[in-house]
Formats: sequence, C-alpha cells, structure tokens
Amino acid sequence: MDPLAYCRDKAAPEGSSLHYALLFAGAPEREALLALAAYRAEVLEVPREVSDPGVGAVKLKWWQEELERLFAGQPRHPVSQALAPVIERHGFAREPFAEVIEAARMDLEYGSYPALRELTVYCHRAGGLAELARRVGGPDTPQTAAFAHDLAMGLELTRLLRHLGRDIAAGRVYIPEADLAAEGLTREDLLARRDSEALRRVLAVQGQRARDFLDSAIRRLPRPARRRQRPALVLAVLYRRLLAVMAEDDHPQLERRHHLTPLRKLWLAWRSARRPERIRPLPSETAE
Repeated sequence: MDPLAYCRDKAAPEGSSLHYALLFAGAPEREALLALAAYRAEVLEVPREVSDPGVGAVKLKWWQEELERLFAGQPRHPVSQALAPVIERHGFAREPFAEVIEAARMDLEYGSYPALRELTVYCHRAGGLAELARRVGGPDTPQTAAFAHDLAMGLELTRLLRHLGRDIAAGRVYIPEADLAAEGLTREDLLARRDSEALRRVLAVQGQRARDFLDSAIRRLPRPARRRQRPALVLAVLYRRLLAVMAEDDHPQLERRHHLTPLRKLWLAWRSARRPERIRPLPSETAE
C-alpha cells in the first residue's frame, strides 16, 4: 500500500476530526501531519490490540528497532516510510518518537495513576508529537511552543475521557486516584463500572481540566501564527465541542462514547479555519 494512503486510513479516515482539520493544510504540511499522527496511532494501538502484556512488549520492541531503522534510512513499515522524508525535511530528532513508545509501555505496565502529576507524564509522552506538528506549521517561537504543549495535554485528556469505557474494560484507569478519592471513590469502583453522581462529578472535573488546557492553548497562540496553525486550532475547537457534548449529557462515559456528526465537524472546521483569529477561549466565545 502507498505509505501516505496507509497513514490516512490509520489516522485520518473520512469523517474523523483529523480528516476535517487537514482539509485546511497545504499538501506538504498535510503529508507530514498525517505521517506523525499515523505513527502515534500505530504505536499507541499496541496495548489495545493485545491481551497479553508480553506480546505487547515484543511489539513495542519491534517499534523500537523500527525507529532505529527509520533514523538509519532503512524504514520497513508504511508509516515509517511516510515519516522518512518528513524527518529529513524538518530535522526532527529521535526522542519524541521514542517517547510515544514509552507511553505505550506505560499502558502495558500501569493500570492506574495516583495523581494528575503522574498522568501528566503519560500525556506528555503520548502527545509529544504535537510539538513536531507545531514545527511543521511554524513559526518556531516560545509562544507557539507553549501552544503545542497545552494543546497536546487538552487533546490527550479529552481522548482519555471519551474512551473511558473501553479503557476500563481493559483494566486501565486514566482518572487520577486522588480525584476519585476526593469523591469517596476508588479504582475498583470504576473497574466494576459503578455509575453514580459522585463519579459524574469526577468526570466533570476531568472534562473541565481538558477544556482548560484547550482554552489555554488558544489563548497562547499569537494572531500572526494562527493561519499557519489552522489544523491544530481546528482540532482544539472540535475537541472542545466534544467536551461540551459530554458535559451536556452529564458524562455517561461508562455507558457510551460520544461523537460529533460529520456535518457538525465540517461546519466547525470550516468556520474556524476561515477566521482563526476569531477563535477565543471559553466562556468569552458565545457559540460554537
């Protein structure tokens, strides 16, 4: 299969949020962002594809070796082949790609996180390629670096909240135990899928935290950089709207996974990309 086609099918199939975000990127930028997103998806899927941690460890070892081959100019996997020209063009280092593998390793080895501090380590590793994506769009400034950091945190926390039911079924809890304890809950309550008003309050805290990071990212991005960072801004708006849908439904994450309709995504993406300078942090933005 053509490497870019493989990446598109893996990370940005038609109807996905990334699909709509990439509609507003130029061809070279789109190809680079596709390759980065596909690498993240491919590696982080490993713990979710296997029930035996030993098998997962073997697969991650293969990806470590593939990363070495990639930076030696001998990639084998379609995603690595798509990444090779991107890495050469932008001068990317190996470390951010290795961090994604470490995030997947945490998925295999950890079933819970004591506090936000530990969960933040996971989110930094899983979302670290956002910094490389930011450099694809440019410009390279402290403000855009801060934007990429907060965007990565907001996106990762939103994904974890949205996929809560799936992860619990696999024995993984991505809600800090300290947040659960504040409402008199434990990890075991989640694994037993015990819904309650207390749990809904905990989930509302997680949703607000994710939205705060997304709003902070939007606030940090200077106006002159906004058109060059349109795909990232579109993702921030789409994920923020998804968080609003979860909140409006009172966070029944144990029961179902929320979606935005393709038409809704297209409208939000088009409006955001058309006038990125008008995107504002909530609550000052009156409508989505």
